[in-house]
Amino acid sequence: MAVTVPMTGAVSRVAWTAPRVFHASAAGAAAVALALTGTVAATGATAPPAATTALKPIGTAPTDKKAFTARVLLPTVGRAAPSSRARVTQRISPYAPYDDDPQVLLVLETATGPGGPWYRVLLPVRPNGTSAWVSGVSLQVRATPYRVRVRLGLRKLELLKAGKIMNRWTVGVGTRQNPTPQGLFALSEIVPQSNPRGFYGPFILSLAAHSDNLSDFDGGQGQVAIHGTNLPGLLGGAVSHGCVRMPNTGVKKVAKLVPPGAPVEILP
Repeated sequence: MAVTVPMTGAVSRVAWTAPRVFHASAAGAAAVALALTGTVAATGATAPPAATTALKPIGTAPTDKKAFTARVLLPTVGRAAPSSRARVTQRISPYAPYDDDPQVLLVLETATGPGGPWYRVLLPVRPNGTSAWVSGVSLQVRATPYRVRVRLGLRKLELLKAGKIMNRWTVGVGTRQNPTPQGLFALSEIVPQSNPRGFYGPFILSLAAHSDNLSDFDGGQGQVAIHGTNLPGLLGGAVSHGCVRMPNTGVKKVAKLVPPGAPVEILP
Protein backbone atom coordinates (compact mmCIF):
# COMPACT_ATOMS: atom_id res chain seq x y z
CA MET A 1 0.00 0.00 0.00
CA ALA A 2 1.17 3.50 -0.69
CA VAL A 3 -0.53 4.73 2.49
CA THR A 4 0.84 3.63 5.84
CA VAL A 5 -2.31 4.43 7.82
CA PRO A 6 -4.27 1.19 8.43
CA MET A 7 -7.43 0.74 6.38
CA THR A 8 -10.68 0.81 8.28
CA GLY A 9 -13.82 -1.22 8.19
CA ALA A 10 -14.70 -2.39 11.62
CA VAL A 11 -14.30 0.71 13.72
CA SER A 12 -12.22 1.20 16.84
CA ARG A 13 -13.57 2.70 20.05
CA VAL A 14 -12.12 6.17 19.76
CA ALA A 15 -14.67 8.06 21.83
CA TRP A 16 -16.74 7.10 24.86
CA THR A 17 -19.96 8.52 26.21
CA ALA A 18 -21.09 7.92 29.77
CA PRO A 19 -24.01 5.47 29.88
CA ARG A 20 -27.45 7.00 30.30
CA VAL A 21 -29.70 5.93 33.15
CA PHE A 22 -33.36 5.51 32.33
CA HIS A 23 -36.09 5.71 34.95
CA ALA A 24 -39.46 4.03 34.60
CA SER A 25 -42.63 4.47 36.58
CA ALA A 26 -43.85 1.65 38.78
CA ALA A 27 -46.67 1.02 36.33
CA GLY A 28 -44.26 0.96 33.40
CA ALA A 29 -41.93 -1.43 35.18
CA ALA A 30 -44.82 -3.72 36.01
CA ALA A 31 -45.92 -3.69 32.38
CA VAL A 32 -42.43 -4.60 31.22
CA ALA A 33 -42.18 -7.38 33.79
CA LEU A 34 -45.44 -8.80 32.49
CA ALA A 35 -44.21 -8.55 28.90
CA LEU A 36 -40.95 -10.32 29.76
CA THR A 37 -42.48 -13.24 31.65
CA GLY A 38 -46.02 -13.50 30.36
CA THR A 39 -47.09 -14.12 33.96
CA VAL A 40 -48.13 -12.15 37.03
CA ALA A 41 -45.77 -12.11 40.02
CA ALA A 42 -46.78 -14.45 42.81
CA THR A 43 -48.34 -11.92 45.16
CA GLY A 44 -51.49 -13.83 45.95
CA ALA A 45 -53.50 -11.62 43.61
CA THR A 46 -55.42 -12.99 40.69
CA ALA A 47 -54.17 -12.03 37.24
CA PRO A 48 -56.50 -9.55 35.51
CA PRO A 49 -58.39 -10.86 32.49
CA ALA A 50 -56.77 -10.38 29.10
CA ALA A 51 -57.85 -7.30 27.18
CA THR A 52 -60.46 -8.03 24.60
CA THR A 53 -59.07 -5.41 22.20
CA ALA A 54 -55.35 -5.43 21.37
CA LEU A 55 -53.60 -2.09 21.19
CA LYS A 56 -52.66 -1.00 17.69
CA PRO A 57 -48.97 -0.40 16.95
CA ILE A 58 -47.59 2.93 15.76
CA GLY A 59 -46.10 2.99 12.29
CA THR A 60 -45.42 0.56 9.48
CA ALA A 61 -42.55 -1.10 7.67
CA PRO A 62 -39.96 1.34 6.28
CA THR A 63 -40.60 2.97 2.93
CA ASP A 64 -38.54 5.39 0.85
CA LYS A 65 -40.49 8.29 2.34
CA LYS A 66 -40.80 7.32 6.00
CA ALA A 67 -39.45 4.90 8.56
CA PHE A 68 -40.06 4.31 12.25
CA THR A 69 -37.44 4.02 14.97
CA ALA A 70 -37.84 2.31 18.34
CA ARG A 71 -35.81 3.43 21.34
CA VAL A 72 -35.37 0.67 23.92
CA LEU A 73 -36.29 2.21 27.28
CA LEU A 74 -35.70 -0.79 29.53
CA PRO A 75 -33.97 -4.19 29.34
CA THR A 76 -36.29 -6.47 27.41
CA VAL A 77 -36.39 -9.53 25.17
CA GLY A 78 -37.00 -10.26 21.53
CA ARG A 79 -39.37 -13.05 20.56
CA ALA A 80 -39.86 -15.30 17.55
CA ALA A 81 -43.45 -14.11 17.00
CA PRO A 82 -45.65 -11.17 18.09
CA SER A 83 -46.94 -12.75 21.29
CA SER A 84 -45.87 -12.82 24.94
CA ARG A 85 -46.17 -16.61 24.68
CA ALA A 86 -43.67 -16.86 21.80
CA ARG A 87 -40.15 -18.21 22.23
CA VAL A 88 -37.51 -15.74 23.46
CA THR A 89 -34.71 -15.38 20.88
CA GLN A 90 -32.74 -12.33 22.08
CA ARG A 91 -31.93 -10.33 25.20
CA ILE A 92 -32.07 -6.65 24.26
CA SER A 93 -30.29 -3.91 26.19
CA PRO A 94 -31.27 -0.22 26.36
CA TYR A 95 -27.63 0.52 25.47
CA ALA A 96 -26.20 0.20 21.96
CA PRO A 97 -23.15 -2.09 21.51
CA TYR A 98 -20.47 0.28 20.19
CA ASP A 99 -20.40 3.25 22.57
CA ASP A 100 -23.17 2.53 25.11
CA ASP A 101 -25.41 5.26 23.74
CA PRO A 102 -29.21 4.75 23.91
CA GLN A 103 -30.28 1.76 21.83
CA VAL A 104 -32.52 2.87 18.95
CA LEU A 105 -33.64 0.24 16.43
CA LEU A 106 -35.25 0.26 12.99
CA VAL A 107 -38.84 -0.99 12.89
CA LEU A 108 -39.29 -3.57 10.11
CA GLU A 109 -42.86 -4.70 10.78
CA THR A 110 -45.71 -4.21 13.26
CA ALA A 111 -48.45 -6.46 14.60
CA THR A 112 -51.04 -6.86 17.34
CA GLY A 113 -51.07 -9.79 19.70
CA PRO A 114 -51.01 -10.82 23.37
CA GLY A 115 -48.76 -8.46 25.33
CA GLY A 116 -48.55 -6.04 22.40
CA PRO A 117 -48.52 -3.93 20.35
CA TRP A 118 -45.52 -5.63 18.74
CA TYR A 119 -42.63 -4.36 16.66
CA ARG A 120 -40.20 -6.45 14.64
CA VAL A 121 -36.92 -4.58 14.92
CA LEU A 122 -33.54 -4.93 13.24
CA LEU A 123 -30.85 -5.86 15.77
CA PRO A 124 -27.16 -4.80 15.69
CA VAL A 125 -25.93 -8.39 16.08
CA ARG A 126 -24.55 -11.17 13.91
CA PRO A 127 -25.61 -12.44 11.47
CA ASN A 128 -26.54 -9.29 9.58
CA GLY A 129 -30.30 -8.92 9.20
CA THR A 130 -31.18 -10.54 12.54
CA SER A 131 -34.51 -9.29 13.86
CA ALA A 132 -36.94 -10.04 16.68
CA TRP A 133 -40.40 -9.06 17.91
CA VAL A 134 -40.38 -6.67 20.88
CA SER A 135 -43.36 -5.53 22.92
CA GLY A 136 -44.19 -1.85 22.63
CA VAL A 137 -44.39 -1.47 26.42
CA SER A 138 -40.59 -1.12 26.52
CA LEU A 139 -40.19 1.01 23.36
CA GLN A 140 -40.55 4.64 22.33
CA VAL A 141 -41.52 4.72 18.64
CA ARG A 142 -41.03 7.74 16.38
CA ALA A 143 -41.18 8.50 12.67
CA THR A 144 -38.28 9.80 10.58
CA PRO A 145 -38.27 10.99 6.95
CA TYR A 146 -34.51 10.37 6.60
CA ARG A 147 -32.71 7.52 4.87
CA VAL A 148 -29.09 6.96 3.86
CA ARG A 149 -28.34 5.07 0.65
CA VAL A 150 -24.87 3.87 -0.35
CA ARG A 151 -24.19 2.76 -3.94
CA LEU A 152 -21.00 0.73 -3.80
CA GLY A 153 -20.40 0.48 -7.54
CA LEU A 154 -20.80 4.23 -8.04
CA ARG A 155 -18.90 5.03 -4.81
CA LYS A 156 -21.71 7.37 -3.77
CA LEU A 157 -23.61 8.05 -0.55
CA GLU A 158 -27.02 9.70 -0.82
CA LEU A 159 -28.92 11.47 1.95
CA LEU A 160 -32.68 11.31 1.36
CA LYS A 161 -35.59 13.08 3.02
CA ALA A 162 -39.14 11.89 2.28
CA GLY A 163 -37.83 9.97 -0.72
CA LYS A 164 -35.98 12.89 -2.31
CA ILE A 165 -32.19 13.12 -2.55
CA MET A 166 -30.89 16.08 -0.54
CA ASN A 167 -27.16 15.49 -0.98
CA ARG A 168 -24.80 13.10 -2.70
CA TRP A 169 -21.12 12.55 -1.82
CA THR A 170 -18.26 10.48 -3.23
CA VAL A 171 -17.16 7.85 -0.70
CA GLY A 172 -14.56 5.19 -0.10
CA VAL A 173 -15.75 1.60 0.37
CA GLY A 174 -14.39 -1.82 1.29
CA THR A 175 -11.83 -3.74 -0.71
CA ARG A 176 -12.48 -6.96 -2.61
CA GLN A 177 -10.92 -8.91 0.26
CA ASN A 178 -13.02 -7.09 2.90
CA PRO A 179 -16.09 -5.73 1.12
CA THR A 180 -18.69 -3.43 2.60
CA PRO A 181 -21.71 -5.62 3.43
CA GLN A 182 -24.85 -5.12 1.35
CA GLY A 183 -28.44 -4.99 2.57
CA LEU A 184 -30.83 -2.95 4.68
CA PHE A 185 -29.22 -1.80 7.92
CA ALA A 186 -29.75 1.09 10.34
CA LEU A 187 -27.76 3.87 11.90
CA SER A 188 -26.94 2.64 15.40
CA GLU A 189 -24.93 5.36 17.17
CA ILE A 190 -23.62 8.85 16.43
CA VAL A 191 -20.20 9.11 18.09
CA PRO A 192 -18.39 12.49 18.05
CA GLN A 193 -14.61 12.20 17.86
CA SER A 194 -12.27 14.01 20.23
CA ASN A 195 -10.02 14.88 17.29
CA PRO A 196 -12.25 15.95 14.37
CA ARG A 197 -9.17 16.10 12.13
CA GLY A 198 -8.12 12.56 12.96
CA PHE A 199 -8.35 9.37 10.91
CA TYR A 200 -12.12 8.98 11.46
CA GLY A 201 -12.97 12.63 10.98
CA PRO A 202 -15.47 14.40 13.26
CA PHE A 203 -17.96 11.51 13.59
CA ILE A 204 -18.26 7.75 13.55
CA LEU A 205 -21.78 6.63 12.62
CA SER A 206 -21.91 2.99 13.65
CA LEU A 207 -24.32 0.73 11.79
CA ALA A 208 -26.37 -2.34 12.63
CA ALA A 209 -24.02 -4.24 10.32
CA HIS A 210 -20.90 -6.37 10.69
CA SER A 211 -18.13 -7.37 8.35
CA ASP A 212 -18.76 -10.65 6.55
CA ASN A 213 -15.05 -11.51 6.67
CA LEU A 214 -13.74 -10.02 9.92
CA SER A 215 -14.96 -11.30 13.28
CA ASP A 216 -12.99 -8.58 15.08
CA PHE A 217 -10.97 -5.52 14.15
CA ASP A 218 -8.84 -3.10 16.17
CA GLY A 219 -10.39 -4.18 19.47
CA GLY A 220 -13.98 -4.15 18.19
CA GLN A 221 -16.36 -6.87 16.99
CA GLY A 222 -16.15 -6.16 13.29
CA GLN A 223 -18.99 -3.60 13.37
CA VAL A 224 -19.19 -1.49 10.22
CA ALA A 225 -19.61 2.29 10.22
CA ILE A 226 -19.83 5.41 8.12
CA HIS A 227 -17.18 7.93 9.17
CA GLY A 228 -15.17 10.92 8.07
CA THR A 229 -11.55 10.86 6.95
CA ASN A 230 -8.27 12.73 7.07
CA LEU A 231 -7.30 11.20 3.71
CA PRO A 232 -9.80 12.76 1.29
CA GLY A 233 -7.62 11.84 -1.67
CA LEU A 234 -8.65 8.19 -1.22
CA LEU A 235 -12.37 8.88 -1.56
CA GLY A 236 -13.83 7.19 -4.61
CA GLY A 237 -11.72 4.06 -4.13
CA ALA A 238 -12.07 0.61 -2.57
CA VAL A 239 -9.78 1.40 0.34
CA SER A 240 -11.28 0.20 3.66
CA HIS A 241 -11.90 -2.99 5.61
CA GLY A 242 -15.64 -2.51 5.07
CA CYS A 243 -16.47 0.93 6.45
CA VAL A 244 -17.78 3.75 4.29
CA ARG A 245 -15.53 6.82 4.35
CA MET A 246 -17.01 10.17 3.37
CA PRO A 247 -16.01 13.84 3.36
CA ASN A 248 -15.99 15.45 6.80
CA THR A 249 -18.49 18.11 5.72
CA GLY A 250 -20.85 15.34 4.64
CA VAL A 251 -20.56 13.22 7.78
CA LYS A 252 -21.29 16.34 9.85
CA LYS A 253 -24.54 16.89 7.95
CA VAL A 254 -25.62 13.25 8.22
CA ALA A 255 -24.84 13.26 11.95
CA LYS A 256 -26.90 16.41 12.43
CA LEU A 257 -30.00 15.30 10.52
CA VAL A 258 -30.29 11.51 10.58
CA PRO A 259 -31.38 9.96 13.89
CA PRO A 260 -30.26 6.60 15.27
CA GLY A 261 -32.52 3.86 14.00
CA ALA A 262 -32.98 5.44 10.56
CA PRO A 263 -32.54 3.05 7.60
CA VAL A 264 -29.19 2.73 5.84
CA GLU A 265 -29.46 0.94 2.53
CA ILE A 266 -26.23 -0.42 1.00
CA LEU A 267 -26.65 -1.39 -2.65
CA PRO A 268 -24.25 -3.02 -5.16
